[in-house]
Amino acid sequence: MDYAAIFACSHRRGGNSDHAAELLARGVREAGGQAEVLYVRDVKVMPCLACGYCDSPERTGRERCVLGTTDQAWDLFTHCLSARTILFASPIYFYHLPSRLKTWIDRGQQFWRARLDNEPWIQDLPPGRTAHAVLLAGQPSGEKLFDGARLTLKYFMQNFNMALADPQVFRGVDTRNDLQAKNDFETRIVELGAKAWKTAPSPAD
Repeated sequence: MDYAAIFACSHRRGGNSDHAAELLARGVREAGGQAEVLYVRDVKVMPCLACGYCDSPERTGRERCVLGTTDQAWDLFTHCLSARTILFASPIYFYHLPSRLKTWIDRGQQFWRARLDNEPWIQDLPPGRTAHAVLLAGQPSGEKLFDGARLTLKYFMQNFNMALADPQVFRGVDTRNDLQAKNDFETRIVELGAKAWKTAPSPAD
């Protein structure tokens, strides 16, 4: 549990979101922590079937979902269950999160169901953990540009007994090297990684 899990959520390899994930990891490490960057695009995730299979409390872990043994969604979920803190670095596509990330989030229905049923294995997750997000949009304007992504991440992380801190949001970050051209943006992201680690409860707390 003594590490930060950082989800790089873009479909594009080597773009701004990947760079933001690396900056978050740098901040965690500069603060004395360990960071693992996870590239969501490299993980096979099947879409939720809305079949109701996860409604049964007799099933736990990977077996809770009918698709649990057919793809790698659970491999990502394990980090939400065990990491000291979770961080997302994601672009905004059409006012929301990328499809691969949203597909994985939809598979979190099994955790929502377990939490609703007050199942001990989900209720006993450590308290006080906080998730953080860096959201990057090419669009320079739009009052509600980040609202959908923020709400989805907020309620998704509640399933793991985690609160979502106010995301850091950046506009006008579109072409591949836009983020690298903005030193103030980079500095803020590194500082967020450091803060996320320093304020996260340790396993001994």
